Parts: sequence; C-alpha cells; structure tokens
Amino acid sequence: MKVFFVNPPLRNLHFSRSQRSPGVIKSGTMYYPYWLAHAAALVDKNGHEIYLMDCPADNCGREELLDCLTEFSPDVVVIDTSTPSINYDMETLQYLKKEVHSNYVLVGTHVTSEYQDCLIKCPEADFIAIGEYDFTILDLVRSFESGSHVKDIAGIAYLEEGGVVLTSARLPIENMDGLPWVSPIYQRFLTPKNYLFTLARQPMVMLIGGRGCKAKCFFCVYPQVMHGHNYRTRSIKHLVGEMRWIEENMPEIKEIVFEDDTFTSDKKRAVEFSALVKSEGIRLPWFANIRTNTSYETLAALKDAGLRECAVGFESGDDLILSNMRKGQTVEAQRKFMSYCKRLNILVHGCFMVGFPGETSETLMKTLKLALELSPDSAQFYPVMPYPGTGAYKWAENNNFLTTNNFDEWLDEKGGHRCVLDLPDLSAKDIGDFCEYAFKKY
Repeated sequence: MKVFFVNPPLRNLHFSRSQRSPGVIKSGTMYYPYWLAHAAALVDKNGHEIYLMDCPADNCGREELLDCLTEFSPDVVVIDTSTPSINYDMETLQYLKKEVHSNYVLVGTHVTSEYQDCLIKCPEADFIAIGEYDFTILDLVRSFESGSHVKDIAGIAYLEEGGVVLTSARLPIENMDGLPWVSPIYQRFLTPKNYLFTLARQPMVMLIGGRGCKAKCFFCVYPQVMHGHNYRTRSIKHLVGEMRWIEENMPEIKEIVFEDDTFTSDKKRAVEFSALVKSEGIRLPWFANIRTNTSYETLAALKDAGLRECAVGFESGDDLILSNMRKGQTVEAQRKFMSYCKRLNILVHGCFMVGFPGETSETLMKTLKLALELSPDSAQFYPVMPYPGTGAYKWAENNNFLTTNNFDEWLDEKGGHRCVLDLPDLSAKDIGDFCEYAFKKY
C-alpha cells in the first residue's frame, strides 16, 4: 500500500502546526512534523511505501500538494490538522479528494476532540484517527489492504448511515521502542534548513524521548487530548542510539531539540540518560523542556551531558493564578530553579502566559515583575489559548469567555495568535496589549 502523509498548507503562511500553540511566529519558528514522521516511520517499517510532505516548511500551496499527490497516487492520505487551521484543513481535503481518489484520514488534536463536528462539516473525510495515531494508521492500512471491515480498529471515527461511528478507545503505546527512529525519515523527506527553533543552534532536529506528562496544567493540549498524563519513555539506549545516528549520518545538524512536554518528568531516567550520553561520547548539544521542580543535582547531570538550554513554563508571578491553572509549582520554586540554572550556566527561555482564572491587571504586572526579576536569557509572553479538549476550553466555554466560535479568528491576518478570551476583569484586547507591552519591556 502507498501512504501519503502531509502537513498541509495554511494559505501562504509560514505556519508552524506541530507546536503546542500553532501559528506564525515572528521569529520564523518552524517545527518539524514529528508526530506525522513517527507514524510514517512505523508504516514504512511494516513494508508499505510512504511519502511525507511538509507544505508550510517547503512553502508549498494546495496546487503543489495536489501535483505531488497525483504523482504518488496513494491508497491512503493522512492529513494533519490544528485548531486555528481546521477549516482550511478540511477545505484542503475536499479540494484534494475531488482530484485524487483515496482513503483520506484526518489526525491531530482538534479532530480528536471535535471529531463529530469535523465529520459533519467535512463528510469527504473517510476517517478521523482519535488521539495517538501511529498504530491506528497502520491498522487502517492493513484493513484496506486485506479488505476487512474497520469496525474492529480501535481509535477511529467515521460516518455511516445513521450518524457518526466511534470505535473503542485505543490504549496509549506502552513500548515506545516499538516506534522506529524519525531521523531517517527526516533525512529522506525533509530539509533541515527549512526548520527553525530560535533557541537552538541551526540546523537542528526535533526528537521525542517520551510521550505524556505527569503535570496537570489545565491549558496544555497534548497531555489532555493526545498522550495522557503517564510519561511513557523510549529506553535510553534507543534514544541515545538515535543521537549517535544523527551525529554519523546528518553531519550538518548542530543541535538536538527534545520536545517532550517535560523531559525531566522521570528524574532517575534523566540522570541515567545523561550518564549514557556522556559515556557514549555524544558531542551534539541539546535542548529540553523542564519544570521548576527539577533539582540542582539533576540539572548538573544534564548540563554535564550536553544540555545547553532549556525552556521553562514559569507562566505567572502570582501563586493563586498558578494554583488556578493547576501548574503544581510556586513562585518561590521558580526563583530557586532559576538560581540553579545561573549557577550551572544553563541558558533558560522563560515562558509566561496570561489570561487565567482570576487574572487581573495586578496579576499581569506581578508576572512581568517576576520575569524581570528572574531574568531568563529570553522570554515569551502569550495569551492563554484554550484549545478544545482542554480544561481551559471547558472553563472558557462554560463561562462564556470565548470571543468567537469561529476558529479562523484565532489567528490574525498574518497568522499570529489572537487572544480569544474576554475575562471579567480583562478584555481580550487588554490581554493581547499586555503581551506586546511585556515583550517590549523585557
């Protein structure tokens, strides 16, 4: 079977779909389509012919996508989606299906949460893969190949006479080593120089060491919608083996970016990983997402093994706001963590977010004050984006805080994030203006 995986275009925008808040970033950030690449690698390993196309990174529109699709003539087309692009994504599927007959499957966070609405609005979609979709796609491909019915495949939704059918839930992958390395897929189909992560040395690659996050932050979409709260990891041997492969086969790569929600969620594993990286003589520096409850000893081990910089979700300078978002950390813990990183000379990118329950103009200024006090090496200030399927979305919807029900309006005309929350004490404009002000002040 021939399977075509695509990260589709969003108009002519440099749209970074795989990041936690999809959009066009002023810095030019472009994430790898690592979820698609994982599924593509698995299908490839099982003997099927694959193609992976990344339209935003390659600056390709619908016409170029259609040309590639026509030439490849696939049996299955897997299309990634996101909340702010969902309407355009569904229109892209409709456009393609008029010209190329195939089995079309939508994947991603938005269609997982809103599968009924998406199937009704886009009946041309043959299937939606719910949640973690690597083995779901493989099972669908095998079903198409054998001619068997799909009703016994876990984790799919589809239209049938009488309405939407949702099959049994697919359990999260436990053996993460069962997923092949993605780096060979990157090398075959993608162009590393087309991807940008401004916090890393360029060109870089993005890897996933594990899926899921133990933290319960009510705004974070991947743990709540796709991967759950159990941190399921690749063995350190499997992970370090891929790092070695990158060093030997992709010499242009200057840094590895680990996009786990919290790379240090399992502290013992993080230290053991660091020891193996060091003993194997891996020279590539690396970047990871880390929480403020990471100890000095763990950070020291990571630094010794090549950790150059980390991203940290400080979010707010107010303990009550941190509690309201279920962050599971305090302002004092943030101060302590930052002092550790400065002692160890680990660069820190501070992530701050505003628009949470209980937010006021006073708490906004406390957040900016804390950012200036902590003085991370770089910082970002974002409005809360309450993606469907998250606690934040339920909170916003239940309290009528959403400014729009049209997901097209979640981005401005240039693709930048637009605040979609009007709170009792702060309007969407207030929140957006503060983010601009804080960034300039910082």
